[in-house]
Amino acid sequence: MKRAAAVLACAALAVLAAEPPKPPAKPPPAEAKKDRTFSGVVVAGKVAQPGAEIGFGWTWTLDADAFGTTEPIVTDAKGQFEKVLPWKGERTVFVADKAHKLGCGVEFKEGDIAKPVTLRLIPLVRVRAKVTTKDPQFLTDGVRIEVRLEGAGRIGSATTTETGLAILVPPGEYKLRFASEGWQPREVRFVVPPGKPEFAAPPVDLAPSLLASRKGEVMPEWRIVDAIGLAKDAKLASFRGRWVLLWFWRHGCPSCRGWGIPNLVKFEERHPAWRDRLQIVAFHNKDAKSAADLQDQLAKQGGLEWDPLTLAFPIVIDIPEPSTIEEWGPGVFPSVALLDGEGRLRTTGTLEEVEKWLAQELAEPK
Repeated sequence: MKRAAAVLACAALAVLAAEPPKPPAKPPPAEAKKDRTFSGVVVAGKVAQPGAEIGFGWTWTLDADAFGTTEPIVTDAKGQFEKVLPWKGERTVFVADKAHKLGCGVEFKEGDIAKPVTLRLIPLVRVRAKVTTKDPQFLTDGVRIEVRLEGAGRIGSATTTETGLAILVPPGEYKLRFASEGWQPREVRFVVPPGKPEFAAPPVDLAPSLLASRKGEVMPEWRIVDAIGLAKDAKLASFRGRWVLLWFWRHGCPSCRGWGIPNLVKFEERHPAWRDRLQIVAFHNKDAKSAADLQDQLAKQGGLEWDPLTLAFPIVIDIPEPSTIEEWGPGVFPSVALLDGEGRLRTTGTLEEVEKWLAQELAEPK
């Protein structure tokens, strides 16, 4: 059913090669992407579509009033395309005609593109939904949304306005993830039926994140499944009397792995005088099941210049449900929250912003 959802959203038929064999349970770390030729033709019915735009999910904006892609593969006069790309595993593409009236989204496995593919466009539907919150202090415009095919990957992103959500997508099954700084993440699912130019999706109610709504208040106890450098049942409250810098991250975030943790290491090394008064904790999200799983995932990514077992600060791992990080709502990774010695939330932001803040709070008296 889930693979069928991807086909429904893009009546796309390709001459597909047999699926590649499943990878071993523990594939070699950091397997490089290989260049693949992605080629084929874009049609609507039997009519080739010159000037059609093909892009991967992270490049598309699906807002009805700002629809487009930043890195398109554009079809030629015959509606054909060919592009050599680094490709590994599954990738989701979205396609629209030149006039942005027709479109489709489809997920391809590496073996699917062994031969040219045919992408069949169907009419786009204008999907509208009201986005509200019960807290009158917060406005729901500017919330970022990931738009995914049900059972497949992201086909694009969108942003709420004062009037709610308005996106252009083809008929099909969708999962929308509302995830933005200041809000608790929310996932909604709906089916866009064919045959109508507009569709009213159910309203979406969002809850402000604790990091946005509880400045100056004592934060609730965290919930963790495992830890590195701490007992797996360690409590946030055990750090009372010291400032706590919580650095939120996930192993699937290249910025977190590449420069985030190294910068956190340098931060700790720059301030030896703060060590008795400040506890750094790298708070990983629920994408890892345990400390061992996190180490395996990091090993698969490869290229790390640091070892999670030898860091000067502990790592804690969020539980799946109810997720502490989703409730607290940093919105982006990496991100920082700073608690004082009484467990009150004092500030949030980037590591650099919090470092400047701490320089004043922890300055030695002259």
